Amino acid sequence: IETSPGLLQEAAIRWAPDAMLSEAARDGSALLYFTGITRMASGILREIVRGMFLNSSRHLGTLEEIRTNAGDCFEALLRERQEQLAGCIARSWDLNRRLDPGTDPPAVREIFARINDHLAAGKLLGAGGGGYALFLAKDASAGQEIRRILEANPPNRGARFVDYAISSTGLQITRS
Repeated sequence: IETSPGLLQEAAIRWAPDAMLSEAARDGSALLYFTGITRMASGILREIVRGMFLNSSRHLGTLEEIRTNAGDCFEALLRERQEQLAGCIARSWDLNRRLDPGTDPPAVREIFARINDHLAAGKLLGAGGGGYALFLAKDASAGQEIRRILEANPPNRGARFVDYAISSTGLQITRS
């Protein structure tokens, strides 16, 4: 979903192809991991919004780079370019950390350091910068090794891999 600045919003909705990510989910090279480490998004978002309203060039520049990177991710999905997608995800993680350095506490850095040799890219998901991580392994065997490393010695009692699949229908809202 894409909109433009201004009071009157007209959303442009485009479907992102799911073939590449669906295959990566099936073969185990794209992994969803609950880190067991959570943060509240409210303080983070308050600081980012404050920076926007104060016209902080650091905040505004980083947010513009995030917007551009999202478009690059979409293009990588359209063209089924896995290496480009991994680069976009790595860039997204770098931009998130630039926007809020607290996104990358020592416990999170330790998780990434343990599996770094097997990663094509990875990042924390969500506005709070914690909870869930997406790992894109270099290949399916690297994905198995990431799983083996983190299951053999989890960083905390709550950490675990989460099974998932990419929806082929998108968001569906029902009422009962």
